Amino acid sequence: MDGLLTAVSAAGGLVLGDGLEVLVERVGAKESLAPPWWSCAGCGRARDHGARIPLAGLGLRRRCPGCGERRPHGLRPVVLALVSAAVLGGLAARIGDDVVLAAYAVLALSLVAISAIDLERFIIPNRLVYPTLAVVAPLFVVASAVDDRWGSLARAAIAGAAAFVGFFAVHLAVPRGMGFGDVRLAGVIGLATGWLGLGHAFVAFFAAFLLGAVIGIGVMVASGGGRKTRIPFGPFMAAGAVVAVLWGNPVAHALFHHTSG
Repeated sequence: MDGLLTAVSAAGGLVLGDGLEVLVERVGAKESLAPPWWSCAGCGRARDHGARIPLAGLGLRRRCPGCGERRPHGLRPVVLALVSAAVLGGLAARIGDDVVLAAYAVLALSLVAISAIDLERFIIPNRLVYPTLAVVAPLFVVASAVDDRWGSLARAAIAGAAAFVGFFAVHLAVPRGMGFGDVRLAGVIGLATGWLGLGHAFVAFFAAFLLGAVIGIGVMVASGGGRKTRIPFGPFMAAGAVVAVLWGNPVAHALFHHTSG
């Protein structure tokens, strides 16, 4: 049963991840999400039905059959689909047949889209952060009510508030280094990872800062831009959240056991 759930979740990730391209493109550009969703930006022609098939229609999407305009980011839907499939499949394998899986699946898809936008435009859009919180928070309440896990919900609230306040303090101290979009996203991630335990929330942000430092230094050295190099932090927070959900227990045990020893 767990294997089937993992396979279905991964397959769903392929389909939904491919569809995230609409959010990434339109929300990032601050455009309307009103349909038609699949159309050429140059001539306005709607895509053929074959181009709407996830992954299979990729070749048909890269150039408009009407005006011949080549689409930017032609391979991005593939990356979004594969990353979403891997993350949703991993979450299903880790969490199993638990109602809380729905909350983490919504969070994961949102984090994939937010990361793609932040990488391209250096923004974390409220149009994704607020709806994510509005959907995920009630799902955690439902999960807590189903199995009487109110303690988990209390820890989630504590971790979310602590993350928001902590990042807000950093934002006030270094506003150019930490945008307020990062502060909002930190609150959501703190809430989600804190539901599993305060140690998981710690692991999420520890991993985010560790990955950000290591990869950020590498990017600064490779680009030659030094400290002036702009590095979005949203993708690192997203990666940290995934690490915490999938491997939070062993990582937290290793960190705290090593510290206490």
